[in-house]
Amino acid sequence: MSHARSPQINHALRQRLSLTVILLATLTTGAIRAAEEPIEPLERILETARSFLADSLKTAAGVETSIEIGQLDSRLRLARCARAPTAELAPGARAGGNGTVNVRCTEPVGWSIFVPFRVERYTEVVTVARPLSRQQVIQPADVRLTRLETSQLAKGYFQELAPVIGLEARRALVPEQVLIGAHVSQRTLIERGQQVTLFSARPGLTVRMKGEALEGGTVGQRIRVRNSSSKRIVEGYVEPSGAIRTAF
Repeated sequence: MSHARSPQINHALRQRLSLTVILLATLTTGAIRAAEEPIEPLERILETARSFLADSLKTAAGVETSIEIGQLDSRLRLARCARAPTAELAPGARAGGNGTVNVRCTEPVGWSIFVPFRVERYTEVVTVARPLSRQQVIQPADVRLTRLETSQLAKGYFQELAPVIGLEARRALVPEQVLIGAHVSQRTLIERGQQVTLFSARPGLTVRMKGEALEGGTVGQRIRVRNSSSKRIVEGYVEPSGAIRTAF
């Protein structure tokens, strides 16, 4: 019995083989072309993010800033950008603490990638040196300057000692605690019912009289005072001396 294939079958087989070879050649050529396409170096992406942060961060005098850029997956393959990629902070990110930078390319193909970062800022801030009780007036020995990383600190911290000396603690404070504006207030210099001196002054003339404070007040605060002689109620500003300055 003959096993020879008919001419029609042989021709069909040859066609399928030829098609297979052409298809394999096409796939191989495509793979080689893809492998040869320029790839964006990960180092340039990271450097773009780093440069953007360095340029956009505003550093005040006495502040030390540290920028740490996160890593990218080494398997990442992005088309080489025809121009230097651009960068901007991702929506909701802050230029401090942890965040992400959006690095973008527009040509020859568009792509966008988020690069993680951490920014740390170190500066000297006022901290409590020894326990303070509520309403205690802050003295120089009660506070000191401590160098700290500030990205996680509450807003309103002090960077100088002088502005807090003489202020009054609004609550009990403990050593090492960072002092912020909400912790202190101006010391109450005048109490309600206190006998005070009223004065009005102009060049060459100062008039003084006695009075009774109708409300408490701190330095610079405007309070009501009753003139002891005329019984008239006037308003004046509390001076550091404890006297009340009124309009002439």
